[in-house]
Amino acid sequence: MAAAAPVTAGEDERRRRLGAALEGPQPQEGANVEAESGELSRLRAELAGALAEMETMKAVAEVSESTKAEAVAAVQRQCQEEVASLQAILKDSISSYEAQITALKQERQQKQQDCEEKERELGRLKQLLSRAHPLDSLEKQMEKAHEDSEKLREIILPMEQEIEELKAKLLRAEELIQEIQRRPQHAPSLHGSTELLPLSRDPSPPLEPPEELSGDGGPAAEAFAHNCDDSASISSFSLGGGAGSSASLPRSRQGLSPEQEETASLVSTGTLVPEGIYLPPPGYQLVPDTQWEQLQMEGRQLQKDLESISRERDELQEGLRRSNEDCAKQMQVLLSQVQNSEQLLQTLQGTVSQAQERVQLQMAELVTTHKCLHNEVKRLNEENRGLRAEQLPSSAPQGPQQEQGEEESLPSSVPELQQLLRHTQQEAQARLQAQEHGAERLRIEIVTLREALEEETAARASLEGQLRVQREETEVLEASLCSLRTEVERVQQEQSKAQLPDLSEQRAKVLRLQAELETSEQVQRDFVRLSQALQVRPVPAPPSCLAPFRMTSPWSCKDSLMVRGVLSSSWGWHGPVLSYCSKNPEALVCASQSPEALSAEHGVDAQGICGVSPTEVASGSTGPRPCPWGLTDGVGAAFPHQVPSAPLV
Repeated sequence: MAAAAPVTAGEDERRRRLGAALEGPQPQEGANVEAESGELSRLRAELAGALAEMETMKAVAEVSESTKAEAVAAVQRQCQEEVASLQAILKDSISSYEAQITALKQERQQKQQDCEEKERELGRLKQLLSRAHPLDSLEKQMEKAHEDSEKLREIILPMEQEIEELKAKLLRAEELIQEIQRRPQHAPSLHGSTELLPLSRDPSPPLEPPEELSGDGGPAAEAFAHNCDDSASISSFSLGGGAGSSASLPRSRQGLSPEQEETASLVSTGTLVPEGIYLPPPGYQLVPDTQWEQLQMEGRQLQKDLESISRERDELQEGLRRSNEDCAKQMQVLLSQVQNSEQLLQTLQGTVSQAQERVQLQMAELVTTHKCLHNEVKRLNEENRGLRAEQLPSSAPQGPQQEQGEEESLPSSVPELQQLLRHTQQEAQARLQAQEHGAERLRIEIVTLREALEEETAARASLEGQLRVQREETEVLEASLCSLRTEVERVQQEQSKAQLPDLSEQRAKVLRLQAELETSEQVQRDFVRLSQALQVRPVPAPPSCLAPFRMTSPWSCKDSLMVRGVLSSSWGWHGPVLSYCSKNPEALVCASQSPEALSAEHGVDAQGICGVSPTEVASGSTGPRPCPWGLTDGVGAAFPHQVPSAPLV
C-alpha cells in the first residue's frame, strides 16, 4: 500500500505538469504545427500535382504515340489498299486487253485463212476457166496452133505438089481422051487401054503419100480432120479440071467400056483435092457456132464469177485492212492506257513515299518530344527527391515536438476530429482547385502567348515579304529612274544642240524687228511732230481735176498722193499741200496755206472745202455741211464738228 501511494502521487504530479505544460505553450505550438502542417500539405499537394501532371503528360504521350501509330497504320493500310486495288484494276485491264488482243489475233488469223481459201478458190476457178475457155491461155494456144500450122504446112506442101502433078496428068489424060474420041470407035480399044494403063498405074504412087501422111500425121492430122469435119467454114473438095473435066467425063464414059470407066473413076477420085480449105491463123482454133456461143456464155459466166470473187477478195482485203487498223488503234489505246496506269502508279508510289517520309518525320518529332518529356519527368523526380531530402532533416529535430503538438492539437472527441478532417479536406480541395485554376490560367496564357507569337511571326514574315517586294520594286524604280534620267539628259543635249541655230535665227529676227520698230516709231514721232507743226485747213479743188478720183470708198494714202500730184502739176502746188480728214476722208484739206493765199494765188474759194472756213474749223462751231464738190458720192456727205488734223501721207 505504501508503495502504491507514491506511484499514484507521482502519476498525479506528472499529469499536472503535463496539463500545465499543455495549458501554457499550447497556443504557440498549435500555430507552429498548423504552419508546418500547411507547408507539408502544400508540398504534398504540389508533389501530387506534379505527379498528376507527369501522369497526364505520360498519358498524353502514350495517347499521341498510339494515335500517331494508328494514323500511320491507317495511312499504310489505305495506301496498301489503293495499291492493291490499282494492281487489281491493272491486272483486270491487262487481262481484258490481252483477251481482246488474242481475240483480234484469232480474228485476223481467221480472216487470213478465209482470204487464203478465197485465193485458192479463185485460183481453182481460174484454172477451170482456163480449161473451159481456151482463149484465156493464149500463149499455150498460140504455141499449139503454131505447132499445128507447122504440121499442116508439112502435110499441105507435098499435097500441093501432088495436086499440081495430078492436074498436069489430068490435062494430058483429057487431051488423050479427046484424041480418042476423035478417032474411030473400033480402033482405039487396045490403044486406049494401052494408053490408060500407064495412067492407071501412075496415079497410084502419088496417092500413097497422103495415106502415109495420114498415117504418120498422128493427133495433129486427126485433130485437123476432126475440126475440118465439125467446122462450117471448110469448102467442099472439087476436081482440079473444073467444069470442063466434069462435062467431058460423062461423054467419055458413054463411049468407054466398064474397065475404062473404072479406070476413069479411079483417076477422078485420085484427082480430088481440097482447094478451099480455111486455115486458121496461129493461136486460133476452128469451132462450130453453137460451141462458140456456149463457150462465150461460159466465159461471161466465169468472168462474172471472177469479178464477184475479186470483189469479195477486195472486200476481204479491205476488211482485213480495217481490222488491222482497228487492232493498231486499239493497241495504241491500250498502250496509252498502260502508260497512264504506269504514270498513275508512279504518282501513287510518290505519294506513298511522301506519306511515309511525313510519317517518319512525325515519328522523329514524337520521339524527340517523348525524350524531352522523359527528361522533364526525370528532372521533376529529381527535384521531388531533393525536396524530400531537404524536408526530412528540417522535420527530424522537430519530430518529438510535432508529435507532441499533434497529440496536443488532436481533438479528444470523434465529432471534433471529423469536423477537423472535413475542414482539412475542404482546404485541400480549395487549394487543389486554386492550383488547377492557376495552372489552367497559365496554360491559357501560354496558348495565347504562343498564338500571339505565331501571329507576330506570320506578320513579321508577311512584312518581310512585303519589304522584300518593296525593295525589289524600289530597285526596279531606281533602275528605271536612272534610265529615264540618262534619257532626259540625252534628250536635253539633243534639244540644246538643235535649238542653238534656232535661237541664233530668232535672236537675229528679234534684233531686226526691234530695228524696224525703232525706225517706225521714229517715223511716227516725226509724223506727229510734223502734223502738230502744220495747221490743218480745207483746200478746194476744181471738180474737173478731181473728177477722176471720185470713189465710193475712202481714199487711201496712194489716192491722196495722186491727188496731190495732180494739183501740183495743174495748179502749180509744190510740197505736202493736201491731206484727208479722219472723220470724212473724201474731203480734201489744206495743210500749208491759208484760204486767202489759195484764193489769191489759185482762184480757190476762201471758204475751203465743204463750205467750212478755217476759223470755223479751228473753233469747232460749225455743223455738218454737204461737200460742194460731191466727192463722197453718197457715202459720207456730212462734215464733222471738229476736223482733227491727220498725218501727212
